[in-house]
Parts: sequence; structure tokens; C-alpha cells
Amino acid sequence: MLDLRQATRAAGREPLLSGVDLVCTRDTPTSVLGLSAASREMLLKLLSGVERLQSGEIRLNGRDITEAKRAKLRILKVGSGGAARSGQKVGKVIDASLAARVGLSGKLAAAVGALDAEERVRLSIAKALQEKPSLLLLDAPASGLLPAQRARLAAALGDMIAGCGTIVVLAASGGDEAMGLGGATVVLGNGVVQQAGPVAEVRSQPANYASALATAWPVLNTLAMTMDGGRGRLADGTSLSPPGGLVLPTAGACILAFRPDCSTMARETRGCIRFVVRAIGEEEVAGQMYKRLAFAGATWLSPLSATAPPPGAVLNLFVDRGKVLAFDKDGAAIPQAASSSGATGA
Repeated sequence: MLDLRQATRAAGREPLLSGVDLVCTRDTPTSVLGLSAASREMLLKLLSGVERLQSGEIRLNGRDITEAKRAKLRILKVGSGGAARSGQKVGKVIDASLAARVGLSGKLAAAVGALDAEERVRLSIAKALQEKPSLLLLDAPASGLLPAQRARLAAALGDMIAGCGTIVVLAASGGDEAMGLGGATVVLGNGVVQQAGPVAEVRSQPANYASALATAWPVLNTLAMTMDGGRGRLADGTSLSPPGGLVLPTAGACILAFRPDCSTMARETRGCIRFVVRAIGEEEVAGQMYKRLAFAGATWLSPLSATAPPPGAVLNLFVDRGKVLAFDKDGAAIPQAASSSGATGA
């Protein structure tokens, strides 16, 4: 068991842990979301005993983490760099069962140097598992890969470590890695736990804006506005009359948000909200193409299912009302009533 008790530490000027309690077990892999690259690096140094807390403690299998390191409890880290290139055959580095586990069965006779970036990360994970560590730290392993490679690796993380008998902690660079790993997730922000629980549950029911941002992949589409007299004032100076059925503050700041994959160019249900947007380009994320859209000073993404519209084209974007998230001025989620199939589209 990996146990953090009232752990406190900063990463430069950025608060990382401010009295955080956290327990990770062999039975359930744990991902940590919401951290910058610098904070991820510091967290992994703390969990590997390289850096020390300012206060509190980290214990691995009942031992202080620095003592655990001296007691030769193996703590291994795998990052996005993957295995170093060499002329050694993959089958000499890992056995056939591990090659099958990480999707390299067809590469046993290949030289490590002939593997692509994704395959070298898979090999690194297999090598680490072969050493049967007490703690395996995954340092954003899919980051830096090409979009299609990232999508495949992130989706396979859970299968690669399933039943390995090792405590696995992933410092994730995005919600795709956390969802691919499965298990539990912890969203950290401003040094405190914003939300924790099964990763699928945290993603589908974010308690706050920080959790919604951290678990989204691709990036969350957001719209900040200030409510006044039943209308929302937007960043570009225009106003929006919120569609009926959405629970929002009567006054003050709030944020509407939805995931790109929850939007379409065609009305699919009677309860859709319609936004009039402008096309500004396209973008590939995790092997999928998205339209880049502008609305009220915000840039959004929506899946590209046909020919990309020309830049400047005015389009209708539809989002099911039940898929829209709302957050108050403090970032807390605003509970919404269950969507009605008989609702009128905006």
C-alpha cells in the first residue's frame, strides 16, 4: 500500500500538496490529474523518495518512502521516452507472455532500435513489470507521441497493467490516459484534492470545474458569462439568453461547458441547444479530426464527420441539453434537472 498522510509540498511557487491524504493499493491503479508538467515531475520525485515532503509522510508497504528505498523495495518509473534504442532483440529483453500483455507479440524478433516511439514505451512498461516492482510510477507515458499513437497507448494502459500485483500510480497528462488506465483517479488543484473516486464516475459527474477540465479529452468547450436579469453577458460584449431547462445563477459569474464529442452539426434530439458558430480551421486530437469553431471569443472543438467547412463559414452547433455542465462563480458544479425528451430545442 502507498499511503500519503497530511502530505505538504510545493513545486516551485505552485502548491502541489497541502495536507493531502491518499491511499493507493495493488488492487486498483490510481491516476493523478490536474497537474502541470512541473508538478507531475515533483510528485513522482516525492513518490520515489528522491525529494522530501515539507511536512507529513509517504509510506510504502508500511515503511517511510526513503526507508523503503534503502530497504530495496523496488520503485520503478516509466515515462514517454520509452526504451533506449539498441540492436538487442525484443525477445531478449522481455519474455513472450509480457510481449503479449503489452501488444508486442509480433515484435519479438525485431531490434529495439527498429521499434517506433509507441512500441518503445510499451517495451518500457513490460520491462518494468518483469522486475516485479513494489511501486510502478507512470509518468505521462502517452505524452509526446503522435495523435494516433497516443490514442492507442492511452487506451491500452489498463490492459497492460491488469492483475500485475503492483501498486500503479499514473501522473497523467490528460483525461485519456486516466480513462485508459481505469481504476481510481484523484484530481489535484491548488494543492488540495478537488475530487477522487472511480475515474469513469469522476468524469461523468465532475464535482467542480477543475475536475471537469482535468478529466476531459479533448479539451472541454467552455463559455464564461455573467448573469444579469435573466441573460448572460459574454466575454465579447454580446449577450445570450440561456435555454430553458438549464439551472443557472440569477446573477453573477458562471461557466457553461460541454465535451466536444457531445456536439453535432445536426439536431439529434428535441432537447438540443443551438449555438451559431464560425469555422476557423481543424485540429487532430488522439487520431481524430475536429473542427475548430469560434463562439463569443471562445474556441471550441467538434468532431469532423464530413468535409471540413471553409474558414469563416457560419454553422449551427447542437448540444444535447442533458450533456451541458454548469458551474458557479466558485467553480462548483450546479446540479441540473434530468433532461426531458419533450424539451423544445433552443
